[in-house]
Amino acid sequence: MSATTRARRGITGAVLAAAVALVAATGATGARTAVPVADGTAALRAAAAAAARGAGPGTDRRRYEAGFEAYVWGSPLVIMQRTRAQLLCIIRVNTLLNVPSLFGPTSRVVVTPNADTLYSTAALDLRGGPMVLRVPNVTDRYYGFQLLDMYTNTIANVGTRTNGGRAGAYAIVGPGWHGRLPAGIQRIDSPTPDVWAIGRTLVTGPNDQPAAAAEQRRYVLEPLATTAPAPRSPRTCPPPASSPSTFVSDLTAAMAADPPLPRDRPIVADLARGGIGPGLAPLSPAAQTTVEQSQGAASQLILGTRGPLSTTRDGWSRLRAIGTYGTSYLARATVAAVGLGANAPAESVYYFASTDANGSPLAAGRTYVIHFGPGQLPPVDPRGFWSVTLYGPDHFLVANASNRYEIGDRTPGLVRGPDGSLDVYVANQPPAGHEANWLPAPTGGFNLVLRAYLPTGAILRGAWTPPGIQPS
Repeated sequence: MSATTRARRGITGAVLAAAVALVAATGATGARTAVPVADGTAALRAAAAAAARGAGPGTDRRRYEAGFEAYVWGSPLVIMQRTRAQLLCIIRVNTLLNVPSLFGPTSRVVVTPNADTLYSTAALDLRGGPMVLRVPNVTDRYYGFQLLDMYTNTIANVGTRTNGGRAGAYAIVGPGWHGRLPAGIQRIDSPTPDVWAIGRTLVTGPNDQPAAAAEQRRYVLEPLATTAPAPRSPRTCPPPASSPSTFVSDLTAAMAADPPLPRDRPIVADLARGGIGPGLAPLSPAAQTTVEQSQGAASQLILGTRGPLSTTRDGWSRLRAIGTYGTSYLARATVAAVGLGANAPAESVYYFASTDANGSPLAAGRTYVIHFGPGQLPPVDPRGFWSVTLYGPDHFLVANASNRYEIGDRTPGLVRGPDGSLDVYVANQPPAGHEANWLPAPTGGFNLVLRAYLPTGAILRGAWTPPGIQPS
């Protein structure tokens, strides 16, 4: 397997796959916003205390609460460190990898991949000094680089939305660096010395993939100081997921490598009182057992959280409260569990559907119509894009004779109504007279994802949602 192919494991559409599961759990007709779940430091402490009270007699509540808080607060950091380690088994640290092809139905290592952009990725280590990302003039397509700290916050976006497609140089600077940047280089500060960069480059049409790949090759990632020592990549690849027995050691190692942010001090102090943190003695067997028990309750809370994350209307569900989190630890943990690398809504918004407008599961043997009325197409910036993509029950693209996996603003030959409306037909067989607007469906069930990149105010305010998927 080539490095490019294996890199797809690290650049996944996991945020989309798990959100489809949210829709399956909450898909119903009409509009519904789940009841918000309390979040923040006080809410996490209260949840930990409540879980400890329900843990049974004889439970060491201090240990239990510390373990519970550690899992909710710390699992995003552990997931990021594991993902980073997996990526560095493929490429060297501080090296930009470009994946020059779109995902297709034969790509089975990435769930719910988009069929819109080519990906780039890099794992940065800023301890030896800043790394500089140089981007060229890119005015004929959308592109964007998302930079995440190790606590899963998007610290900056570089690209079409932020620089208008103009060439530029950006120094990603780690904590404690006090040097001066050369003129013409913009500074981006990271609160953690390790950073994950994810790049997306739009493919504008069926024959545009080589041109998009050529744009990728113009991106440059280099150290600010050429004499900076090159960080070493790991020699062994860890398992992709932490286990209950190793979570505490994984977390303390990650905290030592990427120290907690100042706003996290109250929770870090709680963890230390329970014996969890860098430099503390290993937990006793009894304490370890208690902490592992608390992880189960914390995991149930994380995966059961819907309030901060989803709004549903006419079968479409949208993730909310993603990208940057502050002390919203529960929302952060939930997004990290279901979709690491989620971008901020200013850059992209996703809608998911596994049911039609009546609440019935999308299934074979039916023809469905998505009717965008006059002026009702997804409101995105002209420099952005939108698309509706179809996936099978396994959340992979579905092979079809037309090799069409999505319909969007770049689809050639779409037929619109005299009033500018657009009907998208989703069916297993081409609908007579509407072949140009046909999105092929499999013989079994399926899901749909509508992506809106560079959404405008109507989407950002929640005033726009996709029209219901109507069976015909």
